[in-house]
Amino acid sequence: MDIEAKKSLLWDAFEELKTKWSVDERVLEKLDEGEERTVDGLPESRINDLMSIKEKYQLDDVDFLFIVGAAVGLYEGQRNVRNVVKRKIKTVNEFVSSVIGMK
Repeated sequence: MDIEAKKSLLWDAFEELKTKWSVDERVLEKLDEGEERTVDGLPESRINDLMSIKEKYQLDDVDFLFIVGAAVGLYEGQRNVRNVVKRKIKTVNEFVSSVIGMK
């Protein structure tokens, strides 16, 4: 397989991953509540997605490792953004509560 074909294949696999893994509050909430098991930091249900992508695109071990690394980065990024937003909302709520309490 030439370089361009491999690059195209990996981009297709990553695009599918991004589509499947778009921010899903339910998955993140289950993880926060300890309802879903994790495998090396990823929810178990996400591992199944990765395995199906590996089979669908017939990725070798090196290519699959690339996709797994991209998946971990995508997932951790979503979690971090969610945590920052939750902290900001908490801060705003505390401020509003203090202002309301002053009246």
